[in-house]
Amino acid sequence: MIKFLFLCLCIIPNIVLASSSELYDTNTIQEVKSIYWLNQKQDSAIIYATWENFNSIKSFINTAALTGTTTKNPVNLESADILLLTSPNQNKLFKVYFTDDFITINGQSYSADSAIIAKFREINKSRIAKGDSISPKVLRRALKSNSLRRLVLTAP
Repeated sequence: MIKFLFLCLCIIPNIVLASSSELYDTNTIQEVKSIYWLNQKQDSAIIYATWENFNSIKSFINTAALTGTTTKNPVNLESADILLLTSPNQNKLFKVYFTDDFITINGQSYSADSAIIAKFREINKSRIAKGDSISPKVLRRALKSNSLRRLVLTAP
């Protein structure tokens, strides 16, 4: 009986870790070198790379995915902010959706601190107001060169 209990205690955490690693891989976020925060029309974006806000966004996504609880109910992504995260060689990309209380990655929604999401949205809005957005032409060129167009135009 003790051997069985010991065996269960050794196997179950590994099974849980294996299944959760399919939902989110921490190595992926570490490889990200730029973030395109798309506007609501998805024809322009704010680019985040190397500065404090870039690292804060990456850290927030990582923390929320690792510590946030997942929801079984679908999260409405119609009014979500869409972030495209690209890897250094620009051939890997994944979408992250910010809603009021959740972030969604690969179809899995994680609860997240709504105050922090609101703070990031305000930062993004202030950058848009300052004129930091890349033009639709530059975004199309970036999407084309990085083979991202199909990903952006598809539904979540």
